Amino acid sequence: MKNKSPKIGLRTVKTVISVFLCFLIDSFRNNSVPFYAVIASILCTQPDIENSLIIAKSREISTIIGGILGMLFLTMERVLITIYPELFRELILSLMLIPIIYLSLLLKQKDGTALMCVVFLCVTITHEKDTSPLYFAWSRIIDTSLGIIVSLIVNSIPFQQLQRK
Repeated sequence: MKNKSPKIGLRTVKTVISVFLCFLIDSFRNNSVPFYAVIASILCTQPDIENSLIIAKSREISTIIGGILGMLFLTMERVLITIYPELFRELILSLMLIPIIYLSLLLKQKDGTALMCVVFLCVTITHEKDTSPLYFAWSRIIDTSLGIIVSLIVNSIPFQQLQRK
């Protein structure tokens, strides 16, 4: 019996192209980090455009809502009161996941629930001390959107038809 090696398929090729295009676009932007665009492009490159659109929609909605909620939390925390000790702040952040999950279910975004929570926590935990956490959250949304758009464009190219010619 021969052991067949896996082949590099079209999805792999499209993923590589999408990731490189995200890096290329990032090289023309100021003060950006391609990490979130690249992640979005990898996750949104699916076997076909229909699945890519489903993933892209869920990812975009989840990123926007999680980012906005993270910005609101940090803004309220800066304007109203800084939460100490850190463990108490972490308890509040954990409890904030309840309304976020509930909102996700209300909006029928069940597949995006985890990502919504991740984006919220990414904004509120890793950027709490930034001079402008609002800028980070906004950049996070823009970067993800770029990755999604690049992925959808690349995934809509009829590569199978190009191979036949």
